[in-house]
Amino acid sequence: MATVNKIENIAIIGLGLLGASLGMALRGRAYHRLGWTRRSEVREWALENNVIDETCEDIKDLLAKADLTILCLPIPKIMEYIETYADCWKPGAIVSDIGSVKEVIVNCGEKFLTPQGVNFVGGHPMAGTENNGPDAAFEKLYLNAEVFVTKTANTSTQALEQVKEFWESIGTKVVDLEMREHDNLVAHTSHISHITALALTETVLDCAPETLALRYSGCASGFRDASRISSSSPSMWREIIENNQPAVLEVVRELGKRYAMLSEIIENKDYDKLESEFSKGKKLRDAWIEYKNN
Repeated sequence: MATVNKIENIAIIGLGLLGASLGMALRGRAYHRLGWTRRSEVREWALENNVIDETCEDIKDLLAKADLTILCLPIPKIMEYIETYADCWKPGAIVSDIGSVKEVIVNCGEKFLTPQGVNFVGGHPMAGTENNGPDAAFEKLYLNAEVFVTKTANTSTQALEQVKEFWESIGTKVVDLEMREHDNLVAHTSHISHITALALTETVLDCAPETLALRYSGCASGFRDASRISSSSPSMWREIIENNQPAVLEVVRELGKRYAMLSEIIENKDYDKLESEFSKGKKLRDAWIEYKNN
């Protein structure tokens, strides 16, 4: 088991919505913020706007200083950077990430970093918006968000606790999960919402041009709210679902069964049953809202 360094220097790799918001959330806290992204103009913007404290041209120089690195990158890039720069981190350092799936990332992290004496702890903050890029970042993105961190048989307890303390320091609620449990959970709680929003958007707006203007007029706040996440990055969601395909497919099939049941209820004109289903849905969602507000 690798040793674990005290966290003083935190490297944020990737300064888009999630990475830049993380840097903002760390303002005034007892960490030195290192930040890097490929675009030099974004690095300069991050320095000028107090998103990070230090940057450099060569990512290798920055990683060598980091006690904790958070990879705020798309899933394929997270794994690419782990493999490419595995020998750049100092022994005892901790590497984590913000990826929406965990099994493929954690397996990659342990494969390439453990032999280097570097600790990998998978992470996933349940935070974000339909917007992307540093211009969409804001300081309170993570406030009160749930953050999942993974533990395996190879995970250092000390590294896990330090990652949890880091996330708690910016006002999140941290839960540790086994990686497959995480991937099944987010298929139910996050990934299916994007599939559903996609289906809704296409059902309403993928129509003949002569009909579209009228559909636009007829869509109000209900459609806006239910379809909002359809405006998220298509490439990002392709990557997420591609790397969590078995769990997502299981949930899509479960959703299909529920749609089929509701279709049958409507076909049979069983409106008492339909009202009962609406009542059930309202109770379930109201209970969730109460939990989130506490």
